[in-house]
Amino acid sequence: MPSPSCGDNRFGQRLAMQYGVDAVPSLVATSRWGSELVIAHMHYEQPHLFVLPPLPAEDAFVLSVEIASGGSRRIRSGGTELRLGLQQEGAFHIADLSQCASAYVCSPFHSMLFHLPRTTIDAFAEEMDVPRVAALRCDAGTVDPVVASLGRAMLPALMQPETASTLFVDHLTLALKAHVLHAYGGVAGAASAEPRGLAPWQERRAKAFLMAHLAGDVSLAEVARECALSRSHFSKAFKQTTGQTPHAWLVSQRVAAARRLLAQPELPIAEIAAACGFSDQSHLTRVFSAHVGTSPARWRRLNAD
Repeated sequence: MPSPSCGDNRFGQRLAMQYGVDAVPSLVATSRWGSELVIAHMHYEQPHLFVLPPLPAEDAFVLSVEIASGGSRRIRSGGTELRLGLQQEGAFHIADLSQCASAYVCSPFHSMLFHLPRTTIDAFAEEMDVPRVAALRCDAGTVDPVVASLGRAMLPALMQPETASTLFVDHLTLALKAHVLHAYGGVAGAASAEPRGLAPWQERRAKAFLMAHLAGDVSLAEVARECALSRSHFSKAFKQTTGQTPHAWLVSQRVAAARRLLAQPELPIAEIAAACGFSDQSHLTRVFSAHVGTSPARWRRLNAD
């Protein structure tokens, strides 16, 4: 199953050089506008002081959130110094890369970072039909459980990229951008607009398109285009109509298809996994067990004629 682009990207490489480590697990979330948001995972368990030079200046922001309590921070930017004490879980910070900030970072720490270019922010504002934001501002000491939860949800896609679904990553990055623009860019409607459901023809077309890609990978933009909607409007409308996100609905259909195929005892479970859009048999087993309450092999034995 194809997955979002992982590993080799400039932001991930720059982070590795900045921290003096071999590699930083990272993933590029893409859309029809191209590479638009990079997700990176930083985990360092040994006590150490990192003196971080500025990343290359660009019109972009780096969002960082602690997914576990960790070390302290001291950040220098524009002639001022910001001192942050021991970071608690959910501590959130926004760095403007145009300001060429440097930092002292004490470990251990466990963080998720998001590289968000200005072009991505502007494109998302246009997609949401809201005014462009002048800047993203975050008070020192802010704790944001929403970003922390989204970061933790993205972690498996970085740790097991072969099982990462484009639709799932699209959904999480869409939620992240909507929340950040609403909470830190002053966009009143980005996270609070009342969703409206799909028209009957849109629901039929969306479900048919997802089912046609049951064994492959599909992006949120592709499904939304079938319904003549933006990604954000489609995602909200689909959940309003079906009670599930597009990714959750597609996974439930893959599990249902696996159950039908398991009724054919001659089919190997590995082949069923591939036919239903799972990366391998172990991926099918994890998802099937979570939905059905038992493994595919045991379900097959219990339901044998």
